[in-house]
Amino acid sequence: MQEDDAKSSEQWRKIARYAVSCPSPHNTQPFRLRILNDREAEIVFLPRRGLYVADPEGRFTWLTAGIFAEICSIAAHGLGFELDCATDFSPMYNGGDTQTPQVISRLTLRPAIAPIADFDPRLILDRHTSRLPYDGRAIPQTLLGEMQAEALRTGHRFEARNDAEAIDWVIELNRQALFHDMENVPIRKELVRWLRFGTREEDITGDGLSARCLGFSAFLLKSFFTRPGFWTLPGIKSLVGLIYGRSMKGVGTIGWLRGPYVTMEDWFRAGTTMFRLWLIVTRHGYYWQPYGSVITSDEARTNMIGYFRMPDEKGGADMVWLLLRLGKSQPPPLSYRLPYEDIILCG
Repeated sequence: MQEDDAKSSEQWRKIARYAVSCPSPHNTQPFRLRILNDREAEIVFLPRRGLYVADPEGRFTWLTAGIFAEICSIAAHGLGFELDCATDFSPMYNGGDTQTPQVISRLTLRPAIAPIADFDPRLILDRHTSRLPYDGRAIPQTLLGEMQAEALRTGHRFEARNDAEAIDWVIELNRQALFHDMENVPIRKELVRWLRFGTREEDITGDGLSARCLGFSAFLLKSFFTRPGFWTLPGIKSLVGLIYGRSMKGVGTIGWLRGPYVTMEDWFRAGTTMFRLWLIVTRHGYYWQPYGSVITSDEARTNMIGYFRMPDEKGGADMVWLLLRLGKSQPPPLSYRLPYEDIILCG
């Protein structure tokens, strides 16, 4: 009987091997694929793996759900299937519940009548974040044009700057926003839960944001987040700023995405846009790194809008919801992932 179940869910298991690589804030890996039968599955959210302090409305968790669904769709297309996705946009952490799993989407596979033109699913596995120094060259106009066209196709706009003054200003803004997050006690405590200070810890958990990938020594990172009073002293704070600055060397392009970011459905759809642009970047042999702290801080994002003289966000109808650096670097260290068997739920 178990063998029959495994055979009937073979396509979902193939899809899950791609879903394992879904990026998530702080690498929390909050989504699971529950296989119901050979044609139906569900995306399940585990609230205990969410960021209910830093992101209580789930704005960026819904975005991650959209990425997860898009990965499943691209993988299904590669296998010769259409994928229907029906999503229940009920609030996350309803009533303060941070424990009960929540079904996000119902997925249905249908055999495709003809091959579906889409990304090569192998790009999903090739996509990585690079926090290493970049080589200083701006991304080519051909890549920028592809990203802009894809963003417009889904109702968003991608914009970029290559001038050193703007790049330096954004890097400094992100540094300030990072310090602001560290000084916010509830947010810092939540983040520390997901920091991994050594490879042994990574081996055990298979998740989280590691010192290795951040390019910091484990000792320094742990001290930085557990003794913030010391590291925010004026002279010491400048030293940390220099260490951060070294990791940001060689940035040749910064870019941002803007568009509707008001409702849960907006956030989910933004995940589709973000991931498809990320695959375009990967296909061209480039990396990117989001500057999340600027976006989650209303003050920092407002400062950026003023500096670049961007249009008004119209209450979120034209919000800047992603800021990042793009370029080429050495192959980055890879975050640990949970075994793909842990991503699958059956029945």
